[in-house]
Amino acid sequence: MAGGKHLLLLLLLLPASVFLGGGQSQTVVMFPQLEQVHIGDLFYLRCNDSRNGMSQMRWFHNDKALQMSNYEIKIQFAASKHSGTYRCEIDGRSSRNNLPISVLNYYPRASLTLQTGQPVMQPDGSVTLRLDHSSGLQGWNCFVIRGDIIYIIVLSTKGDNMSLEFQTNKMTRPENIFWCSNADKSKRSNQVTIRTSDNSLAMEMYFAPAIVGGGLILRCLSWDMRDFSRVVFYKDNAVMLASTSPTHRMLSVAEADQGAYRCSATLANQNLASDAQELFIHVGGMRPEVSGILEVSCSCPECPTGTHYMWYKMDQDNRPLKLPGNSQASMKPDGKGTYACAALWDSGRTLISKGHFYNPIMGIVLIGLIMLLVIAVVVAVVVFRKRKQRRRGHTGPLYEDVGLKLQEGGADRYERLQRFGAQKESEYDVIHQADPDGAKKEGHYEPLAKAGMDEGVYHTLGMEGGGGGAAAGGYEALQRKTMKDDTYHSIGMEGAAGGEEK
Repeated sequence: MAGGKHLLLLLLLLPASVFLGGGQSQTVVMFPQLEQVHIGDLFYLRCNDSRNGMSQMRWFHNDKALQMSNYEIKIQFAASKHSGTYRCEIDGRSSRNNLPISVLNYYPRASLTLQTGQPVMQPDGSVTLRLDHSSGLQGWNCFVIRGDIIYIIVLSTKGDNMSLEFQTNKMTRPENIFWCSNADKSKRSNQVTIRTSDNSLAMEMYFAPAIVGGGLILRCLSWDMRDFSRVVFYKDNAVMLASTSPTHRMLSVAEADQGAYRCSATLANQNLASDAQELFIHVGGMRPEVSGILEVSCSCPECPTGTHYMWYKMDQDNRPLKLPGNSQASMKPDGKGTYACAALWDSGRTLISKGHFYNPIMGIVLIGLIMLLVIAVVVAVVVFRKRKQRRRGHTGPLYEDVGLKLQEGGADRYERLQRFGAQKESEYDVIHQADPDGAKKEGHYEPLAKAGMDEGVYHTLGMEGGGGGAAAGGYEALQRKTMKDDTYHSIGMEGAAGGEEK
């Protein structure tokens, strides 16, 4: 059943003493009393003492002294750093309890958002809030803190309502904190804080708290909606921007942007100024991721089982607009744009993811380029291998392994080829000296005898025609039997006259 708009039906006043443990000895209490503390929650820690006479006050967080001496600690924006135990000490007397606090790094499951109105309103103004819970709102009510009093807002739900809108009463307090929960307080929504200001100029933030990487709009707003001739934005009392436009868009917020913002404006020769508003930024917390080319997918490794998803499309100011009708981890967007998601389970909800830009045409082109690249690589590898095989088929291997010849020999053995220049003296046969006993061995050479030899006298063997009688192209063999000892004849050229050379 679609959600409807319901007016406030009942306000019930609950005194703060219900939460402060009045009448008891010194204790630390939380206000409001939250069953679970989630990131972004606002709450107070108070040191309650029945004596009502405090002379010296000290606070301790995880037994480390804090630099504050008030009876109350205000946690404006809960984060993991605020987890731990708290105790107070008055006049040297420590509180009788250590209050443990564990800040969960995700939102509550139900969502409470501002539909109409501004984060900063004029006194006696009102806003419209929207409550969403996909498991139904039967038995749910809402609450608002104004000062030290908690008011209950009774909702009129019908059937299986999963969302409804309600208008608040007039707000007179500077700070008004809204949230909703079921009957037994086991499930609740996030908080929404609306502030009021008497100034005619207001510093508005859409929508704080911001998330790292998300968008934020700062607007210097005049209640009579007149135009400004000049607007100056300040951060922590330092000039950030001077402009003629009352709006400043921050498309991607960073942790360093956290601080106190205000604005001033010149209007019809009047100088107006706003109150400062504190900007808190979600730095940690569970946050899914969006990816995809032809479709987009939302992944959350930290999330428990049974998780489903909510999808958003970011507007021109980088603000998320919910896309109904899809709770799956993947979806096919209708067109190009920036998409984000959040994961939900029975008791919690993550922060919205960073935006992911989707363009179906670019996705198809990218896939085509990847396929072409893969095909080109495969073709290059095939061509390279074919050329390598063809080169081996035509020329054969560049080198062959030649077997070493064994000393015993063998038909299939070869001597290793020695590199050029590796041999010097070994290129020639060595003429071995005759054995001392004068015995001749087969395969050896006889040394040339120098004794009895005429110095410088040699005999040459003539070529064919020189001495005649020799076969064509042949040489005359030296006949050792007819030669005189130690006398040799040289071989002369063809046609030369034989004889001795002196």
